[in-house]
Amino acid sequence: METQDKLQDKLKVAVIGLGKMGIIHTALVNMIPESRLAAVADINKQLATYVRQAGLKAPFYSDVDKMLTEVKPDAALICTPAAANLPVAEQCLKYGLHVFAEKPLAHTLEAARRMVALAAEKKVVNATGYLLSQMALCKKAKALLADGVVGRPFRYRSSFYTTEVFSRKKGWYYDKAQSGGGVVINVGSHLLYLLYAYFGLPASVVARIGFPYSIVEDTATALFEYPDGMTGTFDVSWSLPGYRLPYMELIVEGDNGTLELNNDYVKLYLYKAAKGYPKDFTTIHKIDMPSTSRFELGAEGLYEEDQDFVRACRAGTAPAVTWADGFAVQRMIEAIYRSAERKAAVTLDEVK
Repeated sequence: METQDKLQDKLKVAVIGLGKMGIIHTALVNMIPESRLAAVADINKQLATYVRQAGLKAPFYSDVDKMLTEVKPDAALICTPAAANLPVAEQCLKYGLHVFAEKPLAHTLEAARRMVALAAEKKVVNATGYLLSQMALCKKAKALLADGVVGRPFRYRSSFYTTEVFSRKKGWYYDKAQSGGGVVINVGSHLLYLLYAYFGLPASVVARIGFPYSIVEDTATALFEYPDGMTGTFDVSWSLPGYRLPYMELIVEGDNGTLELNNDYVKLYLYKAAKGYPKDFTTIHKIDMPSTSRFELGAEGLYEEDQDFVRACRAGTAPAVTWADGFAVQRMIEAIYRSAERKAAVTLDEVK
């Protein structure tokens, strides 16, 4: 049993939105030693029954303002449909809370821009839920590229596939007014974050999207060109058979070899030894990477993502992925949509 002093020393965190991700984050907040679940909120009042049945001691609210007034949490995790991120963030920022928002940052570029401006004005810790930033293999690949192991990158190919949509679907996820779009913003944004983290923003985008099943796009392909002349391709689909779990792949070509990253390993092929890695092939398997999680639920990286946010709040430092980073990804998403609509190249300078 924890003493009252220890409880008071923990970051009081509220979770807003009890869909799949909200439920996962609720459990994770309970597992982080530096935090405690102070309250949960959802507009669906029937979920109060779930909260009781799950054994959660935190109070349930269907009114966010009432929760913020009565509970006075230190921070909030927003796990609502993307269209609600801005209005809920505005409520939280009015009370000076630190705020984590599940990806994408918002359903539109304008809403995302507004969130970044508000967070800067309030000077609060803010984070976006791009969990690839916390996955061990993704961190390793980032370090290898930053160290120049494969030399200067000049080209990459990337893809993200899953088997989900083969007929018309219902729900907010497939309603552009609530989600912002389809596979690009809701699935491909994870890969877009990784490309941004590794290579920065491209200078221009040429993209095409497809609608074989849905009102929102089910497939997308884009060509990115960077200021230094590097090019990269991005291909995403949630309508590809054979991918029970989402599968990500990135192949980077550099002037000293190649780097291949996927769900299972990072593989190098070097023309000459570099930074302690030998010439020819080296494979670093996920199973051989040291675990950094005390607890894993939902997916690798989610615990670390929440812990990173909690620790940033307590220290007053920037988390791994800020709203500014989320906005950069939002610019890439918007450039893809604009290019597909116009059937022409779009520069990132016109998407701000």
